[in-house]
Amino acid sequence: MKNGIKSSQNSVTRDGILTDALCRALIIKKGVCPDRFDDPGMEKEQLACPEHCHACCTSSATLDLTAVETLTIYLINREIIHVMDEETILQNASGYCPFLIVDHCIINTYKPTACQMFMPFAHEGKPMCAYLAEETSTARQDSAAAYYMNSNSYAIHGYMMLVQHDVYNYLSQVCFKHIFEGVLWWKKNYTLLPHSTRVVLESVVNEEVAGVQRMDTFKYEDSLQAGHQAYTDVLAGDKVYAQGQLT
Repeated sequence: MKNGIKSSQNSVTRDGILTDALCRALIIKKGVCPDRFDDPGMEKEQLACPEHCHACCTSSATLDLTAVETLTIYLINREIIHVMDEETILQNASGYCPFLIVDHCIINTYKPTACQMFMPFAHEGKPMCAYLAEETSTARQDSAAAYYMNSNSYAIHGYMMLVQHDVYNYLSQVCFKHIFEGVLWWKKNYTLLPHSTRVVLESVVNEEVAGVQRMDTFKYEDSLQAGHQAYTDVLAGDKVYAQGQLT
């Protein structure tokens, strides 16, 4: 195993599984992430975050980011990541997320689902979230429960867990406690993925012919339903994802 990427005697099988699974994760992230608040199947409309609010970005929250999720973030935001220093003095001093630059999240469109899952709820006619409520000493309202999981981000997060399980034999369940830590890991180790896998991933990122064909045939609705069910099962304790094993 090299830096979390496992070797296999049957490289053809490994390459095929990695390519298919990682490609599916990238497609759902790239295709659905910008519309994370749009879930027509829900009864209640999901509120958008308060404008210019970065309560979660400036908190000390721990994010359970896996190698699969972080790879998608790296690939979609790569141009931004490559111009950033590996050591961010400002972040080290403040504890804020390094991607919060001049009061603006520079990866807001394709940020991790773990960030997107801190959903706002209505409070006195205005959007509120748990972090903002804590900052303003406002008690979290019962109305928050009405909006719980009312977002595609929960389904995406569950789908990432499924993909991570699919590739565990070839890609370790490396977890990162911070977004920046994860993308820097992939910045260093991305080329350790099989060349054939990287070719397909790049075709999706750049929306080349092969990538567009895969995106056109991808079953978004079925995948979101599977991801939502997976996340619901974990919350209910029906299934557990540990060390890559689904029980």
